[in-house]
Amino acid sequence: MSQFDFRSIRTFEDACQKLGVDPADFFRKYENAPDHIAALVQLEVIIRALNDGWRHPLDGETTVYFPWFWIYSKDEERSLPKARKDDSDIARFMRPDGSCGLAYAGSIFAWSLSYAHIGSRLACKSSEIARYCALQFIELWESWLFPQEWQIEEKNDGDGHPKYW
Repeated sequence: MSQFDFRSIRTFEDACQKLGVDPADFFRKYENAPDHIAALVQLEVIIRALNDGWRHPLDGETTVYFPWFWIYSKDEERSLPKARKDDSDIARFMRPDGSCGLAYAGSIFAWSLSYAHIGSRLACKSSEIARYCALQFIELWESWLFPQEWQIEEKNDGDGHPKYW
């Protein structure tokens, strides 16, 4: 019996095939759901396939891994050293509107130290799988973390200062 290579899961459809899920049924079921909800459920399916049957035991003892991302504004992206921009091992989001934020993290003094208390369905059994998932499915992560429905619209309040609603 051959060893499962998680890199064989390159698309949502690959994950569905591995798990015996019909992608057409999935898309019918979630056709009226907001894009970020459909993206989250797709990520759950993909991670289940990548983990090859392993599930987080929720025992408080098992180490699990989650994809994580650098989030840059346009100004921050412009000021990055070329070597950092070319680092293909780091999944990152450049926000076209210049905004920046985290999905759910409690930071004490800086973003370098954060705690996530939710998301066990997105747990990966290895750091290699988490990294692969972040890079291979970056568009789904962006759809989930930055829903189009929640995009901030910049408006000028008349005094030259932007107002966000």
